[in-house]
Amino acid sequence: MKMFLKIVCTIVLAFVILAGGACFAYYKITGNVPFANDSIESNNASDTSFLDALLKRNIKMNVAVFGVDKDGTRTDVIFVVHYDSATKSISLVSLPRDTRVSLTDEVKANIKAEGRSYSQVTKLNAVHAYSGDKIGCKNAVLQIEDILGIKIDHYVKIDLEAFRAIVDAIGGVDMYVPQDMYWDMRDTGDPLINLKEGQQHLDGEKAEQLVRFRRYVEGDVGRIEVQQIFLKALAEKVLSTETILKNLPDLIKVVYKYVETDVSMADAMKYVNYVDKVDMSKISMETLPGVGQYVGGVSYFIHDVEATREMVDRIFYSVAPTANGATATDSKSLMIEVSNGGNVTGLAAEYTKKLEDAGYRVASPTNYSGQQNTYTRIQVKSEGLGSDLISFFKDAKVEVAPNEIGSNVEIRIILGTKEQ
Repeated sequence: MKMFLKIVCTIVLAFVILAGGACFAYYKITGNVPFANDSIESNNASDTSFLDALLKRNIKMNVAVFGVDKDGTRTDVIFVVHYDSATKSISLVSLPRDTRVSLTDEVKANIKAEGRSYSQVTKLNAVHAYSGDKIGCKNAVLQIEDILGIKIDHYVKIDLEAFRAIVDAIGGVDMYVPQDMYWDMRDTGDPLINLKEGQQHLDGEKAEQLVRFRRYVEGDVGRIEVQQIFLKALAEKVLSTETILKNLPDLIKVVYKYVETDVSMADAMKYVNYVDKVDMSKISMETLPGVGQYVGGVSYFIHDVEATREMVDRIFYSVAPTANGATATDSKSLMIEVSNGGNVTGLAAEYTKKLEDAGYRVASPTNYSGQQNTYTRIQVKSEGLGSDLISFFKDAKVEVAPNEIGSNVEIRIILGTKEQ
């Protein structure tokens, strides 16, 4: 089975954000508009205007990523990449290809309209196969939206050849290979894996060997750990200014040749404004909760509906569980006050603007006259508030202190001396 990796998904997100520059360059070079295909219906659900993008107002974006098998029929790797410009974070949620699904009415109607047949209950990776290449990604997106209860803004489909080409286009990746890796499966058509422990420069072929290798003492845990190390190294290089400037022509060629997407040139030109709003230290990866199980003699992945809802609330809607099992809500509907409890003049005003730019409601900044603390105190009126604000600060703690907060605000942030 051809394995497409988590690494490619981060690269694809980088593509979505950086595509503005690539599309513009391609248009200037060739006079043609990339990805112009009127026969493919767009799934773009973003309301972000050009003015919003130019002002870098906060956006949240969900991109479905499909890695297809050798013949391009089944989506054997499926991810949803969630990007939040307010926190500069990227979350990758993996949906196992064997996830048991019941096709939605809309998906069934779309397949029937194409004159194709289907099984009502099937595996997630078969949705694309039943639908055919023309509407495969569209229907796969609809099925994912049904599972997760979210709106997908865009999709991207790529294959293993694209992975190798992307790695080669940026000049390869340097990383420490944690152990000798040898696996001869050439009789199945797979490449020979033969890497030595130590610092290595990995081109596309060697990178494919690294991400394919499975024989770790820790099993899948070890494999995933190595893949994640490579992912971050690759993503950091893709997002570096030097890499973009040096390899832009090759990146444009790779993207245009290997990537199928509904990201239009107009969308790409908006997203390029958020290039500097990506923090590669804030990449998280999770898998759809559930267990493997045989149903009627067929091996499926049965997702846990309740655990999935908690994961979706936390990742996509900024609702996180608290210590007592309650939920922490998004603070953007609440009035926030930033008070300067540090030693830097004007710091409260700077953080006030930062939060406003991220879409929060913030009152005029104030100065704090009480005792100084090294950490930032996020004072809230009730349990479950304020946790979404922690990432804006170097060292912050949420404390429930209803009697210390003024009546005109719901959250007070007292900046600590560590903030600069």
